[in-house]
Amino acid sequence: MIKKLLLLCLAVPELLLAGAEPSEADRLLLESGGQALVVRSAAIGNPSAAMDGWLRPQCAEAFKKMTAASFEGLRSYELSDFFNTSLILSGAQSKDNGITAFYSPWQDAILLVKTEGNGEKRRGVEFVFLTGETFRGEKFHDSMDVVTPKKTPLSVQLWKVYSLTLQRFNEKFPVKGKADLDALKVSDPAKEYENIRLRASARTILAKKLLSDANLVNLANCLLARRVLQNGDEAKIQKFFSSPDPVGLRSALSKFPETIRKNIEPVFSLTTKDSALFAYLNPGAPRFVFIVSVDKNNKFSLEWFDLNDSSALYRAWEAAK
Repeated sequence: MIKKLLLLCLAVPELLLAGAEPSEADRLLLESGGQALVVRSAAIGNPSAAMDGWLRPQCAEAFKKMTAASFEGLRSYELSDFFNTSLILSGAQSKDNGITAFYSPWQDAILLVKTEGNGEKRRGVEFVFLTGETFRGEKFHDSMDVVTPKKTPLSVQLWKVYSLTLQRFNEKFPVKGKADLDALKVSDPAKEYENIRLRASARTILAKKLLSDANLVNLANCLLARRVLQNGDEAKIQKFFSSPDPVGLRSALSKFPETIRKNIEPVFSLTTKDSALFAYLNPGAPRFVFIVSVDKNNKFSLEWFDLNDSSALYRAWEAAK
C-alpha cells in the first residue's frame, strides 16, 4: 500500500516502477515517505494533532509556539491548506535518521523535519519552516506571484518554484548525505514564518472571496468545471472546454486515472470583472494540477500537468520566449 501511495505522491526511482526489489536506500526512502503520507493526511484535517503525534515533545512544542498565530481555536486554515497542497520530499536517509520535507508550491513554503529512530518509531526531532526563497538561497521580496500571478501564467510560476526547490533539495540532501538542518536555520524563525503567512493568508482571502455573494456566478462556474473534470467523458470535455487545444489535453484527460480525477477539489481561485482562474487537485495526489480559465465571453479553457515534469516544462517555456 505504501508503494502505491508513493507512486502517486513521490518521485520514485525507475527500478521501483519496474517492480524490482528496492535497495536499502530505496527502502528507507519508502519508509520515510510512507510515514510522511500518514502525517500529511492527518495534518490536512488537524495539523496540531498530527504534529503532536509525529514530533518529539520538545520539537512539537516549538512547532506549536511558532504556528500559534495561524490558529482560530483548534483550526488552522493556513496550515491545513499548506499540507493539502504539499508534496513530500525524502532525502539523506540512514537507518538512524533522515530528512523529510513538505513543500507547497502554492504557498512556496517548505517544512523540513529531521527524523530519528527506526522504522515506525521514527519521529521528528528538529524542524525548519522556510519560504521557498530562503530555502533556495534567494532574497525574499514579498512576492505574491504564486498566489496572484500577473506577469506569467499560474502554471509557469508553479513549474518554476517546484523545479528549483526540488533541485535544491536533491543537492542539499542526497540519499546518502547527512541529515543535518543546521545550515538552514535562520536567525529569526518567527519572522520567516510571518513571511510564509503572507501567502497563506492571501490564499485564504481568495478562497473566501469566491464564496461571497458577489461571486456566485464564478463559484457556479468553478463547481461546474470540476464536475466535468471529475466525469471524464471526452465528448462532454470537448464540448465544455471550447477554447483551442493544440496539444490535445482535453482528449488525454479522458484517459487520466479515474481514482485521481474523481476526488479533485478546488485549491485556487482568482477572479476579476472579466475573467476567472480556478485550479484543482486531488489531495491524495497533489502532483497532478488542473487549471481552468474563463474569459469575458464565458469560454472555458483547460490546462493540466504533472508537477514532477516541472523542470522540463519550465525549460520549454523559457526556450519558447
